[in-house]
Amino acid sequence: MDLTPEQRNQKAYQAHTQLTELLKRNLVPYAPALAARRPFTIGWGLVAALHRQACAVVLLHREGLGHEAAPNRRLMIEYMAQLQWLARDGEDAAESMNKAFQYTHGKLRKAVDGGGIFTYDDEVAASADAVAAAVIPPNATNEYSLTSKLLGRLGNGLLEIWTSETQLSHSGITAARTFFDDSSTEALRLYDSPHYGEAPNPDELSPFMAFMLLYFGMEAFNDLMVGSPWATDLERIGADGGLIEAAQSPESEG
Repeated sequence: MDLTPEQRNQKAYQAHTQLTELLKRNLVPYAPALAARRPFTIGWGLVAALHRQACAVVLLHREGLGHEAAPNRRLMIEYMAQLQWLARDGEDAAESMNKAFQYTHGKLRKAVDGGGIFTYDDEVAASADAVAAAVIPPNATNEYSLTSKLLGRLGNGLLEIWTSETQLSHSGITAARTFFDDSSTEALRLYDSPHYGEAPNPDELSPFMAFMLLYFGMEAFNDLMVGSPWATDLERIGADGGLIEAAQSPESEG
């Protein structure tokens, strides 16, 4: 039986609560040995951030602000994709992320030094210099530091969805047009809430999308833990939340 968007969202709310309970468990015993721990620790940071974004999406939707959750949904796609990357490429992915951080941190340093308003204190400046001076050898996964490349690798329409959410997340005509209609020569309509016209409503299934992205992110993090302790629970939650019939894991592609 086909479910209505609201029925799917109700399932997603319950599943989100169950996933939250999994995240509250003590996971330290499942950390790999120190020499192989970096993908796990980075993965934990990503999955914890992913969960908070999911909470934000659910809260905004319940307050009638699902349209405004586009930046959160977009960021969730990125967090989930990076978790999938870590699960697939392990230490190589961690090293590529580290190299990408060197570049992004360099941009911050350049902006601060050139802006003339903010300054680093001595300790922070020394840390920034150390980041800039670090030698991080390239590896074959470096290209996936570009979100578009990573999403293209994962497939399942993620690149298209992320690009769509980007349109609504950034200031511009696409975002502005949801609040006016000038298609008629006879009447101009101005709205104080978003209207999508003939286009599909991107926030209708916002809670379900948040659940789906959190689920696949946690599925990837489960692979980074020794013994994959969440496997049985994730299978049950995916089925209860209506995810198994509605989506296919990015892990099954590529």
